Amino acid sequence: MRTEEQKLVQAPIEVTFGGVQFPVKPLVIRDSRIWRGAVVKVLSALPRYAAVTSDKPVDFEAALNALLVAMPDTVVDLFFQYAKDLDRSAIEAVATDAEMARAFEQIVEIAFPLAKSLIKTMANLAR
Repeated sequence: MRTEEQKLVQAPIEVTFGGVQFPVKPLVIRDSRIWRGAVVKVLSALPRYAAVTSDKPVDFEAALNALLVAMPDTVVDLFFQYAKDLDRSAIEAVATDAEMARAFEQIVEIAFPLAKSLIKTMANLAR
């Protein structure tokens, strides 16, 4: 969890790959807006796969490929779009999927602070 001071001074988060920590700087609003749009585009495709059943094996296989093969690669792409200063090739040579998942979660945490603030504001207004 980042402290308020770290948030205010735009301190980088630390992500770990292969036992080594790497700094990731928070994006400025202009760049973050573009990145968040890319995340929404990926997330909006998910319902398409939720309704697929095994009744049609071809559709089921396509949905599995999308969720288990393409989606993880897309998340890696999104990570490196955010962490643009990191050496993708070097990190992919040592990182595990679990490390990437944790690093992506850390980025999402710093990339959507306004959504968190909006939810808090709405909760306060409902009181």
